[in-house]
Amino acid sequence: MVDASIVFRLLANVKGDDLLRQRLSRQMHAPALIDVEIASVVRGHLITSKPEVRISAERAQIMLERFAQLKIVRHRMAPLQQRVLELRNNLTAYDGMYVALAEYLQVPLLTDDAKFAGSTGHRAEIHRYPSPASI
Repeated sequence: MVDASIVFRLLANVKGDDLLRQRLSRQMHAPALIDVEIASVVRGHLITSKPEVRISAERAQIMLERFAQLKIVRHRMAPLQQRVLELRNNLTAYDGMYVALAEYLQVPLLTDDAKFAGSTGHRAEIHRYPSPASI
């Protein structure tokens, strides 16, 4: 299972992420929320005033096209909402949605977000890529 941060990293085509590209070439699972989160982060990189992270409109379009080609099984969010509320003290509703789905599917969740990877108060197994040891 994947979150938006790891999928964006894949779309950004970071040098040295060959293992990630291989791993994410298979079928992945995510809450349907991932579609709007990816659109939001691509939009943010398109309109930012920070030249070091800004992308062109052409690059944004390519990223969204590549995203559409990924093999992501999108899961409905309504059945997960109660669990998201239970996680309210430790996670945002967005992160809680990923955790609730990982718990439900009983699969590890892959993220690029260090804070999210270190979160507590849930039963999900969260893996960070790249692992802190390889940074």
